[in-house]
Amino acid sequence: MGREGVRLSRRHRAWLHGTSAALFVTGVLWLAFRHFVRVPGEFGPQPHALEPWWLKLHGAAAMAFLILLGTLLRGHIPRGWRLRRNRVSGAGLVSVNAVLIATGWALYYLGSESVRPVVSAVHWGLGLGLPAGLLWHARRGLKSRRARPPRRLAGPGPAHHPGHSQSHPPELTSFG
Repeated sequence: MGREGVRLSRRHRAWLHGTSAALFVTGVLWLAFRHFVRVPGEFGPQPHALEPWWLKLHGAAAMAFLILLGTLLRGHIPRGWRLRRNRVSGAGLVSVNAVLIATGWALYYLGSESVRPVVSAVHWGLGLGLPAGLLWHARRGLKSRRARPPRRLAGPGPAHHPGHSQSHPPELTSFG
């Protein structure tokens, strides 16, 4: 996270976007193979051999995403909340991710066949919509950054006197 606020570093964004894309793509591929791709078998249409692999890759991407979400919970999210930036979209993303984590856990660990279809529909329904939420959050962040007046640089101003220490709140200073 840079000094200019809650914006993530280029590397952090790349990891987050790459992992989110892997999570989305593997989820969509599993869904497509599960419902639309069948191969002929001895006893009728069978699941395609790649179907379980998409699910395994989805689970691996989910674990990587959980690590990245932890990094956001440590810095980006609390700082954005304190600065009152993107609260609605950020809270929405945190909430959706919490439901995705809970439903993903339930799909993996709960064996109830009566609840599974509902949990699955909630999970993939939210998962399919998540990229739109991420885009909304990022665009709001860009718009709010552009709308803010430029920050003044730290250092002595016209009222600076020798021997007088001037301190500026961190959100009002910039070092480049």
